[in-house]
Amino acid sequence: MLDWVNRIKFKENSPLETQAHESNFGFQRHKPEIMPTSHWHGHIEINYLFNCSADYLINGKHISVPEGKMILFWASIPHQMVAYEGEGEMVNIYIPLNAFLSWKMSNDFISNILHGEVLVADNLHASDKVITQLWQDDLQKKEIYLTMQVIDEIRNRIRRMSMEPYSTFDLNRNSNKQDRKSLVSGLPHIQTILKYIADNYDQKITIDDVAKLTGLHPNYVMKLFQGIMKISIKQYINQLRLQHAQALLVDTNNPVLNIALEAGFGSISRFYDIFQREFKMTPLQFRNSIVNPQKELEHNLS
Repeated sequence: MLDWVNRIKFKENSPLETQAHESNFGFQRHKPEIMPTSHWHGHIEINYLFNCSADYLINGKHISVPEGKMILFWASIPHQMVAYEGEGEMVNIYIPLNAFLSWKMSNDFISNILHGEVLVADNLHASDKVITQLWQDDLQKKEIYLTMQVIDEIRNRIRRMSMEPYSTFDLNRNSNKQDRKSLVSGLPHIQTILKYIADNYDQKITIDDVAKLTGLHPNYVMKLFQGIMKISIKQYINQLRLQHAQALLVDTNNPVLNIALEAGFGSISRFYDIFQREFKMTPLQFRNSIVNPQKELEHNLS
């Protein structure tokens, strides 16, 4: 939770991000930099352009983003900054895909992103530069309740973007179902699977259910998903359920049993087992660490 990615780093012989960071949030403030090659990674990425503009190659297609914009895209699409103007700075925010999908944005908004579009907020808010600096300051303190607050505020900023006017670059208007230039050849199937899981993770999902969507053999579906997402379908579904449960623990006073069932876990014991394995604390300890951190500290010291 506290180990945010400060910068996406890549292997010397590959443009693919080191997969250990796929489930981590990330934050970076920096001067714009021209990138020598395209790269990709599994996050949903936000770029704020403060007092600067930038040109990108997104899956081999050129786009120009004017000064003072906020853009949002799925970074598994190969992307590269090829030019910039201005003396300003950028803020990059990296959101794990499972966290983003658990936030339940509108279907059109999610569909645009999963199909490779770059979404552009028509205008930045006057508070955007201030709030991104506050997020940076809070993250540097490495306190879980502040980190959760930052995540909640990022979620709400994206939700506001989804409800306000935004535009796209129509990157898929003339593209084939499967772009031969795409470095992720199974992406169309993965997009279908991710959308289905996002809509149904709080229900029982089987591999056969997922395979029927794509017309592929169940074993191939599991291999394809693991190869691109670097996580099994079962693990991915559990991560979405954990993200949902975390939000309910923080935002509601619902009993843990109700939260376990609402998030899609079949039983309270299964929920406790998976939650403790992932976060090294019980759901109630997690809730107290966010809602009443002083009480939780006193409990741990007693």
